[in-house]
Amino acid sequence: MKVSASDPQAVGTGLRALMVVCALAVVSLLYLPLPILGVLKQSHGIDATGMVSSFGFAYAAGFLIFGPLSDRVGRRNVMVAGLLALVSATVVLAVASTSWSLMVGRVLQGLAASSFPPVAIAYLAERGSPRQRVWSVAWMSTAFLSAGLLGQIYGGLVAGPWGLAAAFGPLCLVFALTAWCLWKKPADMQAGQGLSGFFSNYKAIGGLLADARLRRVYLPAFFLLMCFVAFYMTLDSKLGMQFAQLGMSPLMTRAVVAPAFLMPLLVAVVMPKLGPQRTLCSGLACAAAGLGLSAWAGEEHLMALLGASFLFVAGLGISVPSLIARVAAVSDISVRGLAVSLYTFVLFIGASLGPWLAQQTADMTLASTYLLLAGVLAICAIYAVFSN
Repeated sequence: MKVSASDPQAVGTGLRALMVVCALAVVSLLYLPLPILGVLKQSHGIDATGMVSSFGFAYAAGFLIFGPLSDRVGRRNVMVAGLLALVSATVVLAVASTSWSLMVGRVLQGLAASSFPPVAIAYLAERGSPRQRVWSVAWMSTAFLSAGLLGQIYGGLVAGPWGLAAAFGPLCLVFALTAWCLWKKPADMQAGQGLSGFFSNYKAIGGLLADARLRRVYLPAFFLLMCFVAFYMTLDSKLGMQFAQLGMSPLMTRAVVAPAFLMPLLVAVVMPKLGPQRTLCSGLACAAAGLGLSAWAGEEHLMALLGASFLFVAGLGISVPSLIARVAAVSDISVRGLAVSLYTFVLFIGASLGPWLAQQTADMTLASTYLLLAGVLAICAIYAVFSN
């Protein structure tokens, strides 16, 4: 579909595609150092907390800043400034040489990175035809989900042999190019409210949480990535040796489910017919079923377990764009940036608590752990059924 030349706010296919690539690059920053944590520990004395958690918590916290800010000063302005700040933070991080400077750099990088995902989602959800909006959310969701795998692969292939600086360079080019293309677009129509009364925006959080329709988005979102992280940490800790004997690394156990990350594209086809709520419930039920089958397969049927994990991840791929679409559908445009930001904040806080959940269930059998996770998502599916 061609963009109307009479609509200065319209977003062409090229820019939409570039924003999807940029989203993939931004979220990949979280996962990129994972394959070389051992090397960084030896060379700089920095562990997973310094390289991953420092980024993750700053990343999640930033969502609550930049989403509301985009409601006040315009989505384009926030994305452009945030991407330029991300380039600066990434360049500084690339030349950091001490554990302290690396950790501070990761905090700044995570904070700057958080300016793009929720604002980009709101920006694309407000522009174009209904079909364009659905497909934009689908592709953005695919980018967010696949970054967990592709970011690690990219980090292992590039940062492993040549270091972080070599891996950061191409990503900075993507950030700068996206900022330049967005800057050429006209300022948003809601821009111009300024920062006066900015903090009063946060009063709306109470109203968002009081909305039963949004609570039925935020609660499943909180548990979604928590279960995802706990699933794979449990898999690695309890079955890592068995898979290694089969010649499969932890990365390979994740790679087999890579096609499931394309499920948001299927959602773009079926959601107009089913609606976001029923699509969400279907995704959560699919994820819960995958976890239940994983518990059944257990340690005795490793290949069946990997097949069940595909069903689990496919359910996540269905649920994530459904959650985003649901937020966009029920929130008022005046607070949509805050509503989407609160969703992404809850999503990644849940992901950050995934390791804690895995630790709390460490003494349980693999089957019991997966049944617990299945029960959590099944309850979320039932909860999400009700719209009022």
